[in-house]
Amino acid sequence: MSTSSLADLLASQLPNGLATRARALLSIQSALERALPAALSGHVRVMQFEAGGLSLACDSGAVASRLRGQTDALIASLGKLGVAVAAVRVSVNPELLARYVHPVEKHGLPTAALDELSHLNAAIEDGPLKDAIGRMLQHHRKD
Repeated sequence: MSTSSLADLLASQLPNGLATRARALLSIQSALERALPAALSGHVRVMQFEAGGLSLACDSGAVASRLRGQTDALIASLGKLGVAVAAVRVSVNPELLARYVHPVEKHGLPTAALDELSHLNAAIEDGPLKDAIGRMLQHHRKD
């Protein structure tokens, strides 16, 4: 199921006012992504928009600080994109930051397996399989 059809399905199940508000916030988020400098794009989320006041949440204090220094330019850019903003309120919400996933340590192939692959590589005829096994052996023997 595509994202748009899922959004339409969920919107049809929501009360009319809520669905309309959600679409408006998504539209403002889209305009915000176009108005933000590339370094800030993806780190700022629209939280609320009421009476010309735009509340934004940033995933870190550094992003929030930089955004606070650029609010006038942001208001002007959003105005050009059709979003009339009078004031911007910036807050920090670390939950927007992607969770750290500890890298999985990958162990190399055992020496016995590498030896067997070497014997196999020597025994087969030239071709794409032999080339692939050769590259794999070269990669694993770099250590």
